[in-house]
Amino acid sequence: MDCRKAETMITPYIQHEISDEEMEEFLDHIRTCPSCRRELELNSYIVEGLRMLESGSDNFDVRGAMQREIRASYQHLRAVRARRILHYSINTLLFLSTVAAFLLELRILYWR
Repeated sequence: MDCRKAETMITPYIQHEISDEEMEEFLDHIRTCPSCRRELELNSYIVEGLRMLESGSDNFDVRGAMQREIRASYQHLRAVRARRILHYSINTLLFLSTVAAFLLELRILYWR
């Protein structure tokens, strides 16, 4: 992902409007590009600051909120990956058990 694409994804990322694949690409880019990370921090400060002002919260830990959001995004991606692996594993086991049942049926029918 290039910086131009990453910059267009900052607002959708903050508003939780990007897909898991886009989020993974975006976070990989943010991790390696200090310029885009700074841009994310600035946008996050503005959005989170406004949220805190609207809620009347006295806790203005905007940087901490951004770090928690990024950490939560990584945890979400790990959970998605784990579910995908579990899904493929179950499908593979189902396929193999179907093949085994079919072979056992053939054995019963033809090798009496």
